[in-house]
Amino acid sequence: MVESAPTAEIQLSIRVTMKKYIIIAMVLVTAVMSAVAQDISFMQMPPVPNDPDVRVGQLDNGLTYYIRYNNWPENRAEFYIAQKVGSLQEEEEQRGLAHFLEHMCFNGTVHFPGDTMLRWCESVGIKYGTDINAYTSIDETVYNISNVPTDRTEVVDTCLLILKDWADGLVLDSVEIEKERGVIHEEWRLRTSATMRMLERNLETLYPGSKYGRRMPIGLMSVVDSFAPSFLRAYYEKWYRPDNQGLIVVGDVDVDYVEGKIKEMFASIQMPEDAEPLVAEAVPDNSDPIVVVDKDKEQRINIAQLLIKFDAIPEEEKNSVMYLVQSYIEDAAAGMLNKRLAEASLKEDCPFVSGQSDYGTYIFSKTKDAFGLSAIPKDGNRVEDALAAVYREALRAARSGFTATEYSRHKADMLSALDKVYSNKEKRYNRQFVGEYKDHFLDSEPIPSLDFYYDMMKKIVPLIPIEAINGVMRAYVPENDSNMVVINFNIENDSIQYPTKETLLMAVDNVREETIEPYVDNVKDEPLISKLPEKGTVVADTINDKWGYRELTLSNGATVVLKHTDLKKDQVILSGEGYGGESLYGEPDFINLKVFDDVIESSGLGNFSNTELTKALAGRIASASLGISEKRVEIEGSSTPTDVETMLQLVYLYFTDINKDGESFANLMKQYETSLKNKAVVPNAAFSDSVNVTINCHNPRYSSLTTDDLQYVDYDRILSIAKESTANAAAFTFTIIGNYDEDTIIPLVEQYIASLPTEGDIVKGKDVETLFRGQMVNRFLRKMETPKANAVVVWSDYDTPYTLDNRIKVDMAGQILSMVYIKKIREEASAAYSCGAYGNISRLDDRVNTSIMVFCPMKPEMCDTAFVIINEEMDAITHGCDEDLLTKVKEYMLKAYDDNIKTNRYWLNVIDKWRQYGVDMDTDYRKTVEEQTTETVSAFVSNLVGKGNRMEVVMLPDMEEIIVDDVEGDTAE
Repeated sequence: MVESAPTAEIQLSIRVTMKKYIIIAMVLVTAVMSAVAQDISFMQMPPVPNDPDVRVGQLDNGLTYYIRYNNWPENRAEFYIAQKVGSLQEEEEQRGLAHFLEHMCFNGTVHFPGDTMLRWCESVGIKYGTDINAYTSIDETVYNISNVPTDRTEVVDTCLLILKDWADGLVLDSVEIEKERGVIHEEWRLRTSATMRMLERNLETLYPGSKYGRRMPIGLMSVVDSFAPSFLRAYYEKWYRPDNQGLIVVGDVDVDYVEGKIKEMFASIQMPEDAEPLVAEAVPDNSDPIVVVDKDKEQRINIAQLLIKFDAIPEEEKNSVMYLVQSYIEDAAAGMLNKRLAEASLKEDCPFVSGQSDYGTYIFSKTKDAFGLSAIPKDGNRVEDALAAVYREALRAARSGFTATEYSRHKADMLSALDKVYSNKEKRYNRQFVGEYKDHFLDSEPIPSLDFYYDMMKKIVPLIPIEAINGVMRAYVPENDSNMVVINFNIENDSIQYPTKETLLMAVDNVREETIEPYVDNVKDEPLISKLPEKGTVVADTINDKWGYRELTLSNGATVVLKHTDLKKDQVILSGEGYGGESLYGEPDFINLKVFDDVIESSGLGNFSNTELTKALAGRIASASLGISEKRVEIEGSSTPTDVETMLQLVYLYFTDINKDGESFANLMKQYETSLKNKAVVPNAAFSDSVNVTINCHNPRYSSLTTDDLQYVDYDRILSIAKESTANAAAFTFTIIGNYDEDTIIPLVEQYIASLPTEGDIVKGKDVETLFRGQMVNRFLRKMETPKANAVVVWSDYDTPYTLDNRIKVDMAGQILSMVYIKKIREEASAAYSCGAYGNISRLDDRVNTSIMVFCPMKPEMCDTAFVIINEEMDAITHGCDEDLLTKVKEYMLKAYDDNIKTNRYWLNVIDKWRQYGVDMDTDYRKTVEEQTTETVSAFVSNLVGKGNRMEVVMLPDMEEIIVDDVEGDTAE
């Protein structure tokens, strides 16, 4: 063992036998005691008080509840029930039933037989899959009814009744259970991937002697397909009980009223006698390394992970300031190491294209945490070398520590982020609170008020010295094999020489024997713009009373639109759009245009390389990016109100001084190479490519990027295109919207936008013919490890006027079809797990594209059945649609509208459409929604379908036993 600290062996032996928080406390106290700045209140580490604005209570039967009033947005609330049980509580013959039970909560309860629960939710604007949903994990199951309109008391009461039924009122009808088996099987099929297959194969090796190794939530399909319904009922009766359940209601509700209803409705639930207690499942330590090496034909990249396991902090120890400080220290260590790994990846001789570190749960166990390192090798480099390289960086940090400049940047970033959150404390969304209360109930995470947390961290963070971070880093990166786990998943290829347990461990051991030089932090201490440009001026300033924005014409011809809002106190966004775009460039630049956005993003600005720029922006929350589309050049930016100037400086530099960064570009090309080389082995990637080329009529301008293309990428040419595209600011309109300082915004605009160059003529982009017409079919077969089928069908029209009325109609049609397809394809036919439709109308200059897209990943054997339903229901809606479904869609759209108008992005889009096309997408929205009838929607879809433009892409597994009547003779890509 090589270790610079003389007490390292003693520290390590303590580290692997003591609880993590004790180690951190020892390191922290020692570090703080040695620091110059000390504060006795910091050393006392008081408990963390619960936020007084959340009412936490417990009924006599053991059920816990959390209720909080929050009026952003108004008339909305979240209703959750969390269960402290999951697949870990299953018996061997029940594997998969915790997840199955979650599905059954939507298939019949005491007060909501059959699917009436979902139908009621839809009637008040609560959309299935979006607003009402659930998830099952290894040790928890959580149900939610979200974004609920609360302006009617009966809606609140009904949502509580649904939670009551989930807690103690499931019917678990045998007929419904039989119907759901196929749906679960299709979910398993849909979610099965190369990584998932390898994880499941090796789970027992990763968790020797622990139930965690045999309890993947999806379970065993042999159980799902054949279990006796009594097994499911037994699980429900045993584990869904009050002491395992927590209710969470957050939003625009009367807290006293909701608490009274909870007591009235839930107190009668009986706590079973002699209930079996929940028992934490241990994860054994390992003195020798656990090493897993596996491969799969559909794995896209090689990846290696090195994990060091530690005991998780007991839940009863979490409610202290020490725990919050510990979380900060862990984040600081992992965050600074990740920045080093990103910087290291840019070096030409670095063997990994991407490296990452983190601290969290060991895979998915509650009782074991882990410090983790991961590496994706550059193409042509050995996995062993990539793993060694990330471990070397971790050891470098552990042995020599982080530098003062690194830590200074981290603290600045953290405190800026804290200020950003605090500035918006009055407009936090309900889901933010829900997440905190859910974690408090399930994992005993603290729930302080934002005021308490903000004040505490503002005081404590400056007092935590770098020695504390470095001490914890040494503890987390030991130099022996205790509790070490190495996981290596590989592409299966006959030409590859795979790592072995021995070669991976040797790579780690060899790094331990090295003399590793300390990290040198190269920082440029200079302003983003060394010499400010000569300011321009505002030559015209008009007010638009309709939308409340100012339109400025600048001396260089650029246009700036300003709209001040306080919808988010911490947000200012910028969207710039100029004439030009990809269509001005021919075939020699097709490949350069495909990577343009990423290459520019990876470049530096001004005198800074990409890495130097990241360091220079420490403590400032501001960003900008330059991109190119068919007929436009686009620049996007965002910042806090205090960092608007930095955002505008970045915008200025994108127009005037993009810095060629050879190291960053080389690494980007390696990332592309690694990602693209084995893309073809992944069925979903092949399907996406097929949809892309088919919908774009096989136009080579929009073909998918390949590894062969990379040799033709020309960095200098891309920079030249960027310069040409931003040469004349008069081609651009910049819209700035948000909580900017109205007294300073004009001088900043004059300094950084009115000073932009105006060279050359303004050239508008040209239309590129990629609109499919007539009938297009692309059906193909593909070898797969897990047989899957996937389909996309699109109907398009290019003559429909771009109006608010038509936008609403096509949106309604898509939503109605989605509800029909889910009911008929998923629920009745069990032919798919997910399916749906999406309607959209878009405009770019004079070209309008109206479309309805249907997507359906389906059971291969039922492809014909699914397609019959898809086509029949599309035909049916052209003759008439269900009045009840239309009413539900109207409810959802009006509710979504109320939410959207509270966002800056919505108003940016409204202003953009008004200025460009004179189309008002807001004023009559409610009226137009309410005026729609089944006749208007059906007539719209009939016109769309009647144009005869239909595209179909279908991927089927290449298996003899899968017989689909209409595959033979179709076009295969």
